[in-house]
Amino acid sequence: MTSTTVSFAPPGPGTWQHDAVHFPRPVTRLFAGLFPTQFSAGFREGARMYGTLLDTLEFAPVNGVLYFAPRGVGAPKGAKGPPPKFIFKALLHLHPGARRRVATARTLFEQRPWREDLRRWDGEIRPAAVRAHLELQAVDPAALDTDALVAHLQRCRDHWGRMMQQHHRFDFPALLPVGDFLAHTVEWTGLEPSRLCRLLNGASHVSSGASPELDRLGTLLRADATARRLIEAAAPAEALATLRSAQGELGAAARAWLDMVSHRLQNGLDFCERTNLETPEILVTTLRRALDGAAAAKRSSGSADGDAVRDKVAAAHRPQFDELLAEARLVYRLRDERGLYSDIWAAGILRRVLLEGGRRLVAAGRLERADLFIDADWDEMQALLRGSGGPSSAELAERARFRATIPAHEVPAQLGPASAGPPPPEWLPTASARVERAIAMGIGGIFGEPPARNEARIVRGLGVSAGRIEGIARIVHDMTGFDKLRQGDILVTRSTTAAFNVILPLLGGIVTDRGGTLSHSAIVAREYGIPAVVGSRDATRIIPDGARLQVDGDLGEARIL
Repeated sequence: MTSTTVSFAPPGPGTWQHDAVHFPRPVTRLFAGLFPTQFSAGFREGARMYGTLLDTLEFAPVNGVLYFAPRGVGAPKGAKGPPPKFIFKALLHLHPGARRRVATARTLFEQRPWREDLRRWDGEIRPAAVRAHLELQAVDPAALDTDALVAHLQRCRDHWGRMMQQHHRFDFPALLPVGDFLAHTVEWTGLEPSRLCRLLNGASHVSSGASPELDRLGTLLRADATARRLIEAAAPAEALATLRSAQGELGAAARAWLDMVSHRLQNGLDFCERTNLETPEILVTTLRRALDGAAAAKRSSGSADGDAVRDKVAAAHRPQFDELLAEARLVYRLRDERGLYSDIWAAGILRRVLLEGGRRLVAAGRLERADLFIDADWDEMQALLRGSGGPSSAELAERARFRATIPAHEVPAQLGPASAGPPPPEWLPTASARVERAIAMGIGGIFGEPPARNEARIVRGLGVSAGRIEGIARIVHDMTGFDKLRQGDILVTRSTTAAFNVILPLLGGIVTDRGGTLSHSAIVAREYGIPAVVGSRDATRIIPDGARLQVDGDLGEARIL
């Protein structure tokens, strides 16, 4: 199949939007088969608990490209917009699900359930997820016979699915308080959300790669001259292996950090992406930054910006401004933590098992490369491992080629009829209108991009992280592109996820095709104080690899010099 013969049809009734922020390219078949149901289960649970009339975002693959359609409570799938006002009002009173959501919204901002969610995340859910990751990670797939490998693969796949659901169960506590703060403050000040998001800087250290494990290891490295020389001079893989096998506190700290980060995906949510351990030089660069304390010194804070914005708020609203900002900063780290400690890590563990299966198939003469195994679907994987059939190496190679090379301009941004949008706020009870506005602002912060205004030597987007820098542009389309990054380079890519934070120590600036003010690219850039422009639409097409580039995160421009 060549990209020129591919046709895109809506996967069902309604309006479907390509999620180009999280999935700019086609996903693997196993991902496409599992993600839509697990996402919907988690998102729907959160939507119910937070009283929104948006029931879920229904995902579906088209040629491996993931599209989503918003589904409202009680709305038929084919609806192009809300019904007439009197019918909508009746629906709010008569539909049991809608009635419950409206009742929940009435007390939401007094009860602030995100605080309890955050407490449970810190005290129960994240620790349990870490334990489950480490337990599966401790199994060496190479030591298993075929039956045991298939069984372990099943456990890792099921775990990955649960972690997807867990990730998206926390979408609402991560987004609603932030969206509520932005919605109110835009109204009070007239400032752009990209400007207001700077007030959240410093509230999500995990987005800049920070962790207690890394802080502890950095402290011990600074106190050990031999370890410092190792990090500074040894080959990356050798340095990591030596640290892991070290005795005493240093070895224990190294193992604790490496166990936490090695098997997370380097970028993306699909296991076709590399894990951090597959690029050891990036992990060593992170350690070098921890060694000189630069990471902590560069982390950004929004306190000064906060005073300037607060002065623009009318005195009568300042107490509420302070409260909304505090709540937004409280939950802000969930935006990245919920993925890093859930499916981003679980997908990397699954990838490790799949690559072992692929290596065995190469040894048996069934595959040309081990990584081709990841393009099989679930039934095909089991058949291949058991020697009972499955696709040929050539067929899997064609699937991999298609995923990697389908041109972005051949993927339609929308399928199906145009949507009339959600019901007007004035049709809703006051509390429900506030909930819907907050969620719309939060989701819009992920996907909202300005119209393309690019020129031959200038790309424009949203300036989401202040500052100006010049450096060499490195165009990265897929996982292999991270190999060419060098200290101070400017990453130009389609989009990034929370997993990308491990690459931050290398970068001088970031430019992306896709994403809004609350995209992961924007968050990690702000937390690390790196000038960034997101949502430029086609920076990867306009900017040549290796070009000298100036990034202005205040103007939202990247200029080829």
